[in-house]
Amino acid sequence: MGPMAAPAEVAGSCPECGVENAPDHNYCKHCGTPLRAVDVERELGTGFAERTRDRCLQLLKADPGNASAHYNLGLAYYHLSQIGNAIRAFDKAIELDDAYPGAHFQIAVCHYRRGAMSECAAASRRAIELNPRSAPARYRLAMALFHLGKLHEAGRAFEDTLVADPEYVIACYQLGVIRERLDDDAGAVQCFERVVGANPHDASAHYHLGLGYKRLGLDALAMSALTEALRLDPSDTAAAEELQSLQR
Repeated sequence: MGPMAAPAEVAGSCPECGVENAPDHNYCKHCGTPLRAVDVERELGTGFAERTRDRCLQLLKADPGNASAHYNLGLAYYHLSQIGNAIRAFDKAIELDDAYPGAHFQIAVCHYRRGAMSECAAASRRAIELNPRSAPARYRLAMALFHLGKLHEAGRAFEDTLVADPEYVIACYQLGVIRERLDDDAGAVQCFERVVGANPHDASAHYHLGLGYKRLGLDALAMSALTEALRLDPSDTAAAEELQSLQR
């Protein structure tokens, strides 16, 4: 599969990699990210974020030391794509209450969105210190490490995410991608079998599963997985090429 694309703002695109997906896809066909977040963004675009911002600003005039109001203001700014303002609001919440795990996590999300992966990793680690059971914080740390090229560390962080929440399937998908890149084909297959079991309509997972089977010499299983990937996403040229190579 090709490199991750820059994030796109168009409706229906993946919030992580920007690739367009079919309306009935639950996960991105390219990177596996859950697409339900797109629906949340759409709902927040109807005026809820603006109303939240205005209410928080009004509240903070009377009570500037209200950490929760600064936090909610940060959320509103984030969903209005005002990332700098969001970071400042979350920073203020932390200044008032350093043991505010949600604020540290949201700063990590903001840094991730602006491509500042080292800062994202640092904020994620602080969020994990405050809430070790937070699977989203562990996942965000893992993604930052992945983009920093620290694949072994990222793999361990994705494993920790799955310990915190075994149902966090996207972490299993990303762990599979890392194992694939590190030539751990059996480990990658194990991950993608789990993803396909949880979401049989994830075309990208079927593609990676087929690739893993092929590398392990399991041609019949590889053809079946790649055929399913193409059935779910006929535009997947990589799956078509891998399938053709097996049929020669």
